[in-house]
Amino acid sequence: MKKAFNPDNFFTTTKIKDIKNKLEHLKEINFKEVSLNEELTKINYEVTSPLYKDFLYKDIKEYFDFEIDTIV
Repeated sequence: MKKAFNPDNFFTTTKIKDIKNKLEHLKEINFKEVSLNEELTKINYEVTSPLYKDFLYKDIKEYFDFEIDTIV
């Protein structure tokens, strides 16, 4: 029997820590001076967490629990 389409089955949440292997080049950047969101945009991601603010923390690890989305 065929299951009904459920759009919620396609929703996934990605956090910065989930793509940390793609972020090695960002480890040395001081994010109190550089926008993390601008750096993520360069690799086709954007921060979607409502609590995110630019220049909040210095280290990328402090942002690991923020949600991101792929820019298509």
